[in-house]
Amino acid sequence: MARFRSGGSAPRSVASTHTNGTRSMAASSMGGGGGSTTFGLFASSSLQGGSSNLQEYDIPVLEPSEASSGFAALLRDLQGTSHDAKTVRRAACVAALVETAVERRGSSREDHGVDETMPTPNEMFVATLAALTAVQTTLENAQQQQLQEQNDDPANMMEEQRSQSQSQSPQLTDVASELENTVIPLLEILRRILPYMAHYGNNQGALLAHQFGTVSRSLRLFVAMAHALPAGTPDGKRGRTKQLHDGTGSGPNALLRQILKTTTMLLLVSPASVAEKDVGKLLHGTVIPMFHDARPKVRKAAWGCATEIVIVASSASTSSSSTDNSPVPKHVIAAHSQHKKMVADFLWEYCHAVLTSKNKSGDGAGGRDAKGKDSSTKLIHVLRFLAASLPFADDERIRVKFGEVCLVLFGVAETGADDDDDDVGGGGRKGGAVSMEMVREVMLALLSCLERTEKEQESMETENTDESGERELPKFAARALAFLLQHRLNMANSSYSSVGDVTVAYSRCFLACMERMLGLGSSPAAEMLAIKFLPNVLTSMLKLCDAPAGGGASDGATSSSVDIAEACGSEFNQFVSRVLPVVMSHIVVGGVGSDEVDGVKNLHRVVLETIPSCLSVVKQAVQIQYRNAWGSILSGGYASFVTNLALKKLEIHESSSNGNNTNLSDLESNLQTWLKILVSSLLRLHDDVEKDGIARSAVEYATSTIIRGMGLEQFLSLVNFVDEENEKQKKKAGLTSTTTGGGIRDDRAWLLPLLKQSASTASSISSELGSMPATSAMEKSHISFFQGQVLNLARKCDAASADGHRTVAEASIQKSRVVELWSLFPSFCVHPMDMKENFAALAKTLVKALGDHSRYPKLIVSTAVFHRVNFAE
Repeated sequence: MARFRSGGSAPRSVASTHTNGTRSMAASSMGGGGGSTTFGLFASSSLQGGSSNLQEYDIPVLEPSEASSGFAALLRDLQGTSHDAKTVRRAACVAALVETAVERRGSSREDHGVDETMPTPNEMFVATLAALTAVQTTLENAQQQQLQEQNDDPANMMEEQRSQSQSQSPQLTDVASELENTVIPLLEILRRILPYMAHYGNNQGALLAHQFGTVSRSLRLFVAMAHALPAGTPDGKRGRTKQLHDGTGSGPNALLRQILKTTTMLLLVSPASVAEKDVGKLLHGTVIPMFHDARPKVRKAAWGCATEIVIVASSASTSSSSTDNSPVPKHVIAAHSQHKKMVADFLWEYCHAVLTSKNKSGDGAGGRDAKGKDSSTKLIHVLRFLAASLPFADDERIRVKFGEVCLVLFGVAETGADDDDDDVGGGGRKGGAVSMEMVREVMLALLSCLERTEKEQESMETENTDESGERELPKFAARALAFLLQHRLNMANSSYSSVGDVTVAYSRCFLACMERMLGLGSSPAAEMLAIKFLPNVLTSMLKLCDAPAGGGASDGATSSSVDIAEACGSEFNQFVSRVLPVVMSHIVVGGVGSDEVDGVKNLHRVVLETIPSCLSVVKQAVQIQYRNAWGSILSGGYASFVTNLALKKLEIHESSSNGNNTNLSDLESNLQTWLKILVSSLLRLHDDVEKDGIARSAVEYATSTIIRGMGLEQFLSLVNFVDEENEKQKKKAGLTSTTTGGGIRDDRAWLLPLLKQSASTASSISSELGSMPATSAMEKSHISFFQGQVLNLARKCDAASADGHRTVAEASIQKSRVVELWSLFPSFCVHPMDMKENFAALAKTLVKALGDHSRYPKLIVSTAVFHRVNFAE
């Protein structure tokens, strides 16, 4: 089965994957099997609750003493009493099996001091298998007898069926009782004793290997029998169906789920001597057909058991590497591990065959005929399983191979969706909806191939690499990113109900590709390519935030389109906040010297060339077409972009002040210019949406976020609060100022409460941290800046309040602005960088301000200032 893992230039190397980790996108708002399809959605119950249950699959390689004591404890546990009806039935079956096994033992064992009441694993296995065979024969005979009666007198049978329409058939009731009381408990008992049968100390599992075909045939026959039974009987009162046995939930569904559990255990613990064809026959006769069962519970149980196989195969990779101190022979453990991988490879090959056959058929739209519809349904089922299981694959190349197929399917499915858009709206067959569902599942499967697991983020191992030392997934991520950019989604005319799921999954694929290309294990060439692609990716993600109908809900946009725009906006925010810091880290603060390696120089250069293009894209977020997403992207992605630029500028400025930066003054100047462009665009938007309360609130919250991110001092240096040129032109023309002008511009006055709020936040943080050093841009400030910039604005407002041409109300407004500007002073004393040098020059102004009680009774200087003065001295 190793042929499926081929395809890379490197030899097979097992990568460590996690056994109970979760994907980084664990929480999602997607429905219908989409979104963050995690293992817990359809996991088999045996793995729920932690990885401790995985030890069941390692019983065959335990020490003999541990295996013996474990089997004795198992029998005691199975015979335990409880008020649960299921436990009582299982205990009764175990007691009968133990009694039968002991009776069959014979007198030859009595002289060896063996506990007569404790059967061996082999004896329990034989007794259980015999009981299952007997029950199976009985049920088959009952079914054959019923069929014979129907063939002998069909008219009489139809009359009996009509008379029993309001009650259950006696034969069906007997079958249900037999399933509930005997078959299901026996299958569970068989599942629990199989690991001890396969133990290497038990003659290396020879008996299980010999009887594997018998057990496999029995399980497959039970599957056929369960499919032949009806799921329920008509309920004339409510028009529904009810289970064959009221209140218990037993019946064909419960039998199939138990068969899946037992089959999973048999497949994973069977000795390595079992032939591959026998393993494949069992898998294709039980688990795989139930992938596509019409009953959701059965289908999800099959996906869960298959995922369990993948997880156990993955855990075998890590457990086999820690066998130095184990008394079990290494070749036994290695064979046991390889057997598990072989079973998982059967699943991978089946899924790959389904995906490639769909691709070869060319049925992109799906649903054009019955055959095409069945094919599309089967494909969707496989894709949903892959979305949950691929993160647990034990070989990186498995994810790459399925990712390549997903890219091809995405192109085919998207073409089918575009072709059928007219049919969707015209009342015909909704082929486009089928294709859009396929696009969603393909996107989720592709996301599973690309996204980092938590275990990968913790370990970041470099195994499974090619000859150049580069991992395969980053290279595939580069191909996937180029493909996604060439095949942009067009949802404008789609009526698919889960179109939001498709767009969100599409956005997350962009993020996964970029993180793979920029993360550890990637080459400098892949990192450079990711940075060059960044403007295109930002453009594609921002376009998804454009609601199809445009405007707010009151302007004609549906609530669903607004929700989609907000969801895409959240993904845009995640992308900017996670990718941009990595990109900005490639800017060498100390300058790129001649001793720097070529890769660092090139990345530094490419980042500086790319930022202006990214700025042009992010600046488009203030356009009216993205209004539905403003509440998300302005305070998220837009503010994060601005903050990252500001922090890099501050880092460069500090390095220059310390004498470490020799030639980055131009870069600092460029960053200042770029920041002004972004901040000015946001402030102009506030003027444009002044009468739109929702939009205005979004702009103000985004502005407040930017202030907190970059700090008061940097923000104040970017904003022109006084339009001096405009005032000069008005004076020359003999025009009067605005009603409240003369100090701070009226269109900038709304910033003062936001600044005051940020200053209050900084002061509260300072009181909690005490004399700890500054750790953020918000905490680093200069007394000289307050004296030269903020006090200058306060003096202008104070002069405007004393203007005799103003009314009392206008003068009061100017005085309130003076107080708001002075309220910023405590924040400049949180971690002042120049307290010793410049506070003496400010002391006279402070004394004068404190003494002006008549005009500014509310002007209060925080006592923390004096504490800072004493501390500085």
